[in-house]
Amino acid sequence: MQVLATGIGADTTLARIINRVEDAQDAKARTQSFIDRFSAWYTPGVMALALITGIVSGNIVLALTLLVIACPGALVISIPVAIVAGIGRAARNGILIKGGEFLETSAKITAVAVDKTGTLTEGKPQLTDVVTVNPAYDRTEVLRWAAAAEAGSEHPLAVPIVDAARNEGVAPDGIPEHVTPVPGKGIAAQVGDQRILIGNQPLLDEFQVAHNSEAESAANTLAAQGKTPMIVALDDTVLGVIGVADQLRPDAAEMIARLHATGVEKVVMLTGDTRLVAEAIGRQVGIDEIHASMLPEDKLEAVTQMQRDGYVVAMVGDGVNDAPALATANIGVAMGAAGSAVAVETADIALMGDNLLKLPEAVGLARRTVSVMRQNITIALATVALLLAGVFAGGVTMSMGMLVHEASVLVVIVNAMRLMRNSASAPRQATAA
Repeated sequence: MQVLATGIGADTTLARIINRVEDAQDAKARTQSFIDRFSAWYTPGVMALALITGIVSGNIVLALTLLVIACPGALVISIPVAIVAGIGRAARNGILIKGGEFLETSAKITAVAVDKTGTLTEGKPQLTDVVTVNPAYDRTEVLRWAAAAEAGSEHPLAVPIVDAARNEGVAPDGIPEHVTPVPGKGIAAQVGDQRILIGNQPLLDEFQVAHNSEAESAANTLAAQGKTPMIVALDDTVLGVIGVADQLRPDAAEMIARLHATGVEKVVMLTGDTRLVAEAIGRQVGIDEIHASMLPEDKLEAVTQMQRDGYVVAMVGDGVNDAPALATANIGVAMGAAGSAVAVETADIALMGDNLLKLPEAVGLARRTVSVMRQNITIALATVALLLAGVFAGGVTMSMGMLVHEASVLVVIVNAMRLMRNSASAPRQATAA
């Protein structure tokens, strides 16, 4: 037995996850950067106040007390400890967040755009129908010619067609001489001296194949059932229509309901499938808005338009076909990223598995984390303000001030550590926060 090693330990998915989590915990959120800038002015201000107080009052103990208790220790640690706790909790739950900035942005998400194949569906399509529309060709012939063309295609829908042909004993002999993908339409393949087209009606129109009303009707019927129809044509003759269906994920509808519960205003489907297919899937899962027959550049424009409309957009896709939209969205989310180096390296959030419910969990956790950050800032500032007032009122000594100050640091840390607990009611808490 021979085994080929494709990478050493540092190249494995686990190593990439560890490196990404470490980098994420070091990355600063916008609020943290603001606190750092605030501290750069606050600390010298406190030193100047202590110096002036000592000179004016002649009381060195009072000046030192001010200097010690006004130290912004709890304020400085309030954001980093919450970020580390939030990212750590997410990583333990299989949600890889790239950094504090993306965690904070995720808390503001108001719209989610999702791809259909591999996101709402399982990404494992199967051949369901072979419809003949030409008396000269039976079902087996239609499947054989379709498989002969798809044998040279890298599209995910090619696999179930070739597999079905193999199971029925009409597997293609080799791959076509030439295969030309037509984005958003299908493929054109050259097998021997014959041209095979397999795709939608616009593909046939592009190659000037005459319309076949029976084929169009069969394609529309399959699409209305949530199946992806593909018309098969040999040279200028339409042979039939094949239907491929991808199983809907059982938790797709619950995911959308939970996203709405976390405060997401709308969930939009962006798919290259026909509108009939998209609408059939959308009805089952409760999609708010559907955009169908989309090319990669169309998805990019749809995301850009939502941003222009004032939405903070998260785009969920496979990281390859949806790359332009993922890059443009405020937050790019890769589904099933385990084993996908591209997704782990480039996505803002990678869901390490195929559990759709991780997406609303990520949004809910982000909102809880931002809520804790605000609580920590309030605790830190209130503590310093009360101590300063107490010092000038004469009721707070240096030892008492130090005790209260250190206690506030512990309170901030303990408050952030609450994020490390699992919470079944996270979406509800996030909404309330």
